[in-house]
This record gives sequence, structure tokens and C-alpha cells, in this order.
Amino acid sequence: MYTIVVAVIIAFLIVLLAMPTTIRTLREKGKVGIDVHKSGGPEVAKGGGYIVLFAIVTSLLVVIGCTTFLSAKAVDPAILAALVSILMAGMIGLLDDNLDFRNRTKIVLPLIASIPMAVMAVGTTIMSIPFVGTIEFGALYPLIIVPLTMTFIIDSTNMYGGMNGLEAGLAAVNSSAVVSYVLLLPLFTGTAIMQSQIDAGTVAAALLGAAVAFLVYNKCPAKILPGDVGRLPIGAAIAAALILGNMDRLALIIFAPFAANFLLYILYRIHVKKTGMDYVKFASLREDGTLQVVGPFTMYWVLPHFFKNMTEKKNVILLVIFQALLAYGAVFLLLIAYPWGVGLF
Repeated sequence: MYTIVVAVIIAFLIVLLAMPTTIRTLREKGKVGIDVHKSGGPEVAKGGGYIVLFAIVTSLLVVIGCTTFLSAKAVDPAILAALVSILMAGMIGLLDDNLDFRNRTKIVLPLIASIPMAVMAVGTTIMSIPFVGTIEFGALYPLIIVPLTMTFIIDSTNMYGGMNGLEAGLAAVNSSAVVSYVLLLPLFTGTAIMQSQIDAGTVAAALLGAAVAFLVYNKCPAKILPGDVGRLPIGAAIAAALILGNMDRLALIIFAPFAANFLLYILYRIHVKKTGMDYVKFASLREDGTLQVVGPFTMYWVLPHFFKNMTEKKNVILLVIFQALLAYGAVFLLLIAYPWGVGLF
């Protein structure tokens, strides 16, 4: 259990301490982006995800080192697979930031990051599906379900962002929910925690520490933006944690808004094609600083569409609160229902 504490502290400190120098260096090198939801479109350092990725990977390596040298235990190959997947997601994000892939390419490329998890057969092949029951997937689980799950979570995490503090806030909520589930599970089941669950909590803790520290600099008004090099590893880390801990039902609930965001985006694309209207990627600003959107075509456009007094900061806060209610509600619902088999993953 100490690995969870170590991971969150190290990741938090790395991002918190390294980010001021990173912001200054990125600005000096001209690595900036336009903060589109601010009056005048100020330039903000872009690429803070480098440090987020470094923090997650470093904290996990420290945990692995502690396991090897201090605990004298063999390292679970599953956590090594998760580590490589997170690194590969970061590499894909780095390439996307520099080469700006087409949308179709962006959707497919994260599939590569799932390869380490698939070839190491991470996770349990038995899944408990709501309204269906328990199914043994056998080899189909690592070969089909794991790649599709990781690809969806990475892609949907990348898509559900674009406002100051949104990606980091959602990542902090989702990872803390996984950590909470892992820590509380023994209290509700009365059984010792399994190594796979500890590994899941450790990966989620590394993401939690990095996300909370990054939020200090990324909250509105942001001093730095993550870029794809940050968003893709965030998705890979939470996906790896959920798969490591066999948290299928928790994953379904937590990522329901992300799935809704993806569906809304598809509807928007269809609407643009049918009507011939121009595709707009970002909201615009009214004179009073509130957001104006063309329709409720993404999760972060829904509130500005129905409420005309919605600012970027207020919108992000409400979205993060909604995600927190959903994620923690799912954790406690599944824990309370565990004796009846509902919370068993």
C-alpha cells in the first residue's frame, strides 16, 4: 500500500517544482499557444504535458525500484506493461503536437499504445457486464477488449478538453476515484487487497499527483497548456489503472460523459456536413467574457449553450464537480453493493 503514497507524492513534487522553469523555457523557445477563450487571445506556454509524462513515469520507476531493492519482491510485469503503454502514448502525443495528424489518424494511433498491455495479457479475462452477466472472454480479452478499451479512453480523454483546467481537473477526479476504490475495497470486502489492485492504485496515484500539481498552473487563467503530449498519457494512465484493477463497471460509469462527448462530436460533424455550416472548434467570447457556442455539440458546450452567463472558469468548475459526483457516486455504489455481487469486477 505504501507504493500508492510514494507514487502520488513523487509525481506531485516533480510537476510542482519543475513547472515554473518549464513555463519559462517553453516561452523562451517560442513554444506557445493561443488561449482562445480569453479576450485578446493571449499567448500561453504550450507543452506542459512533457513534465506530466515525466512525473508519472518517474514515480512509477521509483515504486518499481522500491519493490525490487527494499521489499525484495519480484515486480509484477503488469505494471511494467502499463509503464510502457503510458510512454508510448506520450510519444504519440509528441508526434501529434509536431506533425498535427489528421483526425482519422489521431483516433487510430492510440491503438499502438495498447500493445504492451495486450501482449502481456494484463487484466482478468472474466468480465461482469450489466444486464448481461459474467462472461469469460479468454484470448479475446487481451487481443480485442484491452486494445479497444485503451484506445477509446485515450481518444476520449484527448477530445474532452480544450479549456483551462478541464483535462487536469477531470484526470484528478477520475484517478482519485480509482485510488479511493482501491483503498476502501478491503474495508467493505473484509479480504486482503490483491496485487493487481495495488498496481492499479499505484498507477492512478501517479496520475493523481501529477494532475493535481499541473492544475496549479493550468487552472483558469492558465499559465501553461498540456498539449497532446500530456493529454494522451493521462488517458493511457487511467486506462491502464482500470484494466490492471479489473474495474470494468467503474470504467463504464466514469467514462460515460466522455462517451457522450464523443457522440456529440459525431453529431456535430454530421450536422456540419448536412447544413454546410463552417466547422468551429472553439467557443467564442461575448463582450462580457461569457462563452458563445454554435450548439450543444460537446460536453463542454452544453452548459454555455443553455446558460448564456457561462464563463470558461464557471463551466470547467461545474463539469469537474459533475464528474466528481459521478465518479465518487459510482465508487460508493459499487462498494456498498459488493456483498450482493454488484460491485465485483
